[in-house]
Formats: sequence, C-alpha cells, structure tokens
Amino acid sequence: MELWNIYDQYRHMTERVHERGREMKAGDYHLVVHVWIVNDEGQFLIQRRQPWKIGFPNMWDCSAAGSAVMGDDSEQAAIREVKEEIGIDLDIEKGERIFTVRFSQGFDDIWLVRQNVAIKELQLQEEEVAEARWANEEEIKEMVKKGEFIPFNYFDQLFEIIHSGIGLKKASIEDAEELLALQREVFMPLYKKYKDHETSPVTQTMERFMARFERGTYFKILFDGELAGSVLVYEKSPGLMRLHIINILEKHHNKGIAQAVMKRLEIMYPEADAWELDTILTEKRNCYLYEKMGYKQTGEAKVINKDLTIIRYRKDLNLSKIVSI
Repeated sequence: MELWNIYDQYRHMTERVHERGREMKAGDYHLVVHVWIVNDEGQFLIQRRQPWKIGFPNMWDCSAAGSAVMGDDSEQAAIREVKEEIGIDLDIEKGERIFTVRFSQGFDDIWLVRQNVAIKELQLQEEEVAEARWANEEEIKEMVKKGEFIPFNYFDQLFEIIHSGIGLKKASIEDAEELLALQREVFMPLYKKYKDHETSPVTQTMERFMARFERGTYFKILFDGELAGSVLVYEKSPGLMRLHIINILEKHHNKGIAQAVMKRLEIMYPEADAWELDTILTEKRNCYLYEKMGYKQTGEAKVINKDLTIIRYRKDLNLSKIVSI
C-alpha cells in the first residue's frame, strides 16, 4: 500500500494522507516529480515504459518520474525515483527544480540534473522500464511527432531554460558569507547615492542576513555556471509570494537575466495567485522592468529620507503558469 501526503491548493501539507488507487477528493493535491538527466554533450537520458504500463504504455519518457510517498519532499522523491527506476544515485547537488506544473490533482516538480551516466551502469526496474538511451533535443522532438514520446506540454520551457544558461540553485547557510558580499557589492552604488544608513542592504548584519534562510528560499543566480546574482522568495500569505531583493552583479547587466529569473520564479510557484515586490521610486529603470513584467504600483509607499522612497508593486494577472502535463 502506497500512501501520499495531501496538500492544499497553496501547496501547504495537510495532516491527511491518500492511499494510491483511491479517488482523490476535489481540492486535494499530491506531489509528483519528473527528472531529466542531461550529460555534458547536451543529451537527455530517456527511458521507454513497459508495454503493460497503464499510462502511456511502450512510450518514451523522461529519465524517471513518479509520486512522492508519504514523508518525501521533492528532492527525496527525485532521488528515490531515479534509484528505483534506473538504478543510479542521482547527484542532486548538480540539479535544480526548474519549474512546477500544477495539474488537477497535484504539483509536478520538474528537475533538471546535469550528470554523466554510462548506459551500462543502469539497472532498469523490470516492472516499469523496458530500455533506456541518450537522445538529443532534436531526436526527442522527432519522437514526439511520431507519437513515440509522451507529448509533455512543457517541452518549450524545458529547452528554453537549458539554452538560456541561467540557473537557480537553492542556497544554503554555507553560502551566506559569499552572498552577503555580493549583496553589498550590488547595492553599494545605491547606498552612496541615497545615503540610507539604516535600511540599506549594504549595512545589513550577518545575523539579519542569515535569517532569510529560515524565512523563505534563497537562490543563487548562475549564468553559464558563474555566480551572477541572488534572489529571495517567500510566501507572505496563502497565495501571495514576495520577491525580496533580486541582486544582479553589474558585469551581468543588460543580459536579460533579471527578467528571465522573474518569469522562471512564476512557473516555479504555480500555487501563487499574486506576487509583490518593493523598489525605489526614483530608480526608473527598475520600475520599467517590473511594469514590463506586468507589475503595477499598489499606492503603498515608505519614505526613508528626503531622497529615498520605497514603493510597492503587485502582479496578479497574466502570471506565467503551466497548468497541465
């Protein structure tokens, strides 16, 4: 008997569990993972489902996929499914959750893991997997056209993210010193301009900075494998996500990174009905970016000094979401 944790529409885990095979109640969700392993040559490790599988029999699929069992978080589910289906240890440190699909009965986390694996090392689960091979993007697209590959509706987003060179890697306490230094470097020009000695990110203490790792999810923004910035996101209230301080180093400006990251965050959190952020009223370039992304001023403002006013933006329309597999 396989049991699943039940989540609500905002991805809050409830105290209830669901027995696999029974009909789920309306408004209940469970957690699913899809894992895509890609090697240094840009090829994807794919598997063909056994002909007796109920869903998509005999068709090609991602590296591994399945439902999280009771007690699993997304990362644990990804590692377990890969081990069970193809018999290898997933190097999750080289992976990232690139987006999440909210479908009628669950949240499907899509993982991308960069890992080189020899086909001969695989130990295929006979009940689930008929065979496995490496395939490039064009081969997968051709297999989809021929009806040989499951036609996931998120392929465009998957390939776009891979080609972008932009990665969002969950940061840990061990990254705090490096990320605080990055924050101070990014905000130093604004600190000098507005002379905000009390609330500027430049003057933030390590103690206060460390608290953000408990508050939400802090991401390192990577560009072509190099640290380019950081961003903190957290749930302010059910359905409302807050984008708090997005830092992009000056050397990586004008590459579309901030815009790509904001779009990516929206498809990572489909449970959000709205997003909000704060910015400086007189920093017109930032305001233009947020308005271009669909954010609108709420009218809320906080005067820090005679030169510095913080305003709030909110976005609750036209959010980027993938709503079905």
